[in-house]
Amino acid sequence: MSLLLHVMPDWIGLVSLACCTGVLVCSQWVVGTARGDTNPFLEELRAGMWQVLRIGAAVLFVSSILGLLVRAGEMSGYPITGLRPAIPTVLFRTHLGHAWLMRMAAIIGLLATAAGGFRRSRPSRCFMLGCAIVVSAMDSASGHASDAGDFSVPEIMDWLHLTAALVWGGGLVVLSLKILPPLVKQGDRAASSMGGIAARFSRIAGVAVGVIVLTASYQQWAYGGAVEGLPRSTFGRIIIAKIALFSALLILGAFNRYVSVPRLQEWAGSATTRHGALGRVVAPALMPLAPRARGTQTAARFARTVQLEAVLLAAVLLCAALLRHEAPARHAAHLEHHSSPSGAASASRCPISSKHAATPSRRRRTAGRHSITSLPAVRDPAGLAHAHDGRRRIPRREGEVVRTSGHPGLRHIRHSRPE
Repeated sequence: MSLLLHVMPDWIGLVSLACCTGVLVCSQWVVGTARGDTNPFLEELRAGMWQVLRIGAAVLFVSSILGLLVRAGEMSGYPITGLRPAIPTVLFRTHLGHAWLMRMAAIIGLLATAAGGFRRSRPSRCFMLGCAIVVSAMDSASGHASDAGDFSVPEIMDWLHLTAALVWGGGLVVLSLKILPPLVKQGDRAASSMGGIAARFSRIAGVAVGVIVLTASYQQWAYGGAVEGLPRSTFGRIIIAKIALFSALLILGAFNRYVSVPRLQEWAGSATTRHGALGRVVAPALMPLAPRARGTQTAARFARTVQLEAVLLAAVLLCAALLRHEAPARHAAHLEHHSSPSGAASASRCPISSKHAATPSRRRRTAGRHSITSLPAVRDPAGLAHAHDGRRRIPRREGEVVRTSGHPGLRHIRHSRPE
């Protein structure tokens, strides 16, 4: 229960950021590019989308503040009611704080533009989309991937993975909430709009899924460790759940792409999209799952499938939020080895041991490589413990318990003498 309470601000923030990203992507390339579409109802659709954008930006702002409080509590060991003295230190003396400040600046820019009357212009949409991209980049800059350093390959891969998931998931949420239900109610009058919107979003989703698969493969190699070791760690079990949810999403997405979208295009009287060799293999296998029906029935089934995809994507984002508070499986296996009798003899040579971390030069070389989740709780009666985030040390008060609470933004907890 405690972990879920800590994770909720992150999860709500990811869902709200996905909604904002989905609105901006759909308004720019899905609904906004309906060439030749004379359906006057599209303006009402756009108005509903802007409402989702405003609410999503406001929720993102609030969840970011709550997330800072939760993480500051994790990093300092203070209760929520006693965090005020620790907040300036976290904001201005940690890498997490620096990333949070830039993230909040982008959120404020997004919220101010979304609330303004000029949000529908193309430059404003591009600016808001840029703000959303900065927010996702700062999320990656305060996660496990940032242990390799700013603008490193792991951090860039994590950002691409998150951005692709936000584009795909946010588009699904916006489609299921504000676009497809009104079009389904219109029946045959919305056939042209439905076919065009489904085809355009299908192309965007296909690119996003490709990016997700490639970057997820890299992340599994970098953090997951051996496949057979995944069930032995919490991080690995969450990864397994995430893969299962993503597999279900792929099946539903393939059904919509290769079955529902072509039938909606036929209903609209437009040319069907060609999907190449993969489509010729997958489509015949999926066709028997959905017998042919009237166009309105196909549209209603497509809307229900998209709603189910949106729910599954929200569950995937919950797994992503949980992973932020767990040590990667590869790190956990490393520590398990050093805590075993066979590895105890080499513990003094481990980069995270107190003896090895005592020299400033070695501390600088190893800064940022290990999550604090991999270190045990330390009581420092001499007042010599320091929290290290790869850039600055934060002195602790005498006799205070230094807690390793699972947040990677505070990268190291060192037990060493003052320099």
